Amino acid sequence: MSDSTKNRIIRVAGHAALLFVLYVLQTMIFSRLRLWDIAPLILPLAVVGVGLFEGPSWGGGFGLAAGVFSDTAFADTAVLFTLLLTALGMGIGLLSTYLLSRGFPSYLLCSALALMAVAIIQLFPFLVFDRVNPLALLRVAVLQTLYSMFFILPLYYLTRFMGKRARIAGSSQ
Repeated sequence: MSDSTKNRIIRVAGHAALLFVLYVLQTMIFSRLRLWDIAPLILPLAVVGVGLFEGPSWGGGFGLAAGVFSDTAFADTAVLFTLLLTALGMGIGLLSTYLLSRGFPSYLLCSALALMAVAIIQLFPFLVFDRVNPLALLRVAVLQTLYSMFFILPLYYLTRFMGKRARIAGSSQ
């Protein structure tokens, strides 16, 4: 087996382990640690980091896997997170390739925008079909975004470390 194949297997295993740990945290721990009946979302933050530091293909693949896990965790979504997180990972990966610098300000901005987009798309059916008060939905969206932003710093360092290891392994070949 070649070194590049070994590196790729290790990289995929690392991403799978990260995804599994974040999935367990989001579904089993943070779903019970609610503030004002709001639970944080941490998988979109990881997708932003992988897309930003590793590019569109790894960001899209990680977003696809994270979206499938998210859709299985939330009973009321069918393919919402699968499509959204895949597009998010690929889009941020493309932006980091051509437009964004790979640093904390870019990660912070992309994470905040991603969390707001996820909240808006999650709450859209309640606004349109159930005719829930828009101010109540806005309150939920803002609180979910702010609560999720507490996890930006640890996920920034974790995804940056994984991206840096991937670039080092790729340049040594």
